[in-house]
Amino acid sequence: MDRSQESEKYLVISFGPEYCYSDEQGTVSKQISLNNNDFSIGFRKIFASNFGYKFAFNYSNFSGNDDDSKYVRRYSYTSNVMQLSFQAEYSLDIGRKHYNRPTPNSIYGFTGGGILRSTADLNINGDYRGNYIYRTKSVTPFQQSGYAPLVLVGLGYRYNLNNNFVIGGEINCRFPFSDYIDGFKPPTHETVNGKTTVSKSNDVMGGISFTVSYFLGASYMKRK
Repeated sequence: MDRSQESEKYLVISFGPEYCYSDEQGTVSKQISLNNNDFSIGFRKIFASNFGYKFAFNYSNFSGNDDDSKYVRRYSYTSNVMQLSFQAEYSLDIGRKHYNRPTPNSIYGFTGGGILRSTADLNINGDYRGNYIYRTKSVTPFQQSGYAPLVLVGLGYRYNLNNNFVIGGEINCRFPFSDYIDGFKPPTHETVNGKTTVSKSNDVMGGISFTVSYFLGASYMKRK
């Protein structure tokens, strides 16, 4: 950033594979191979102090199953998640300067929160369990979708390609206060083949994304 500027504003688009660690135990490679992905569009503002923020809307697709897992059930699901979020950022410029120009490379960390809406389509394969709680459009009359707050953290890299475009990548992890991204919540304790399993955690989402930012303008310091 030019230090004569107070702030820079960007339109940000990102997309990439996303993983949901849910009650179905599909591996990361299996879930990503099933076309799990995330798309977002947002507004970012970066200040001369290296602090910044971003508002974003995300749309994610998830799918998973219990194939080859330790559970006797054979559930599978698809889920759509929409998210609105705000995140605070801090960035560091890295690398050598190019003549009198600042380095085009920067890394940043971010954390924030938001709210999501998930809609799951769960295939229970006829294995309805009365001690489970279902929130899926395929098992009536239970709730089809749900809202939940979430916390997000991550790391990113930006490269200033030219005066108008910035490209980069991010690693994110999102922690919703919900265990229904996959459409159901098992009981806290369940006996499976004589063994006790425990489901205490909410679902967790995370992944990597490629980002493209378009420069919208800058605010400059007032000089006396």
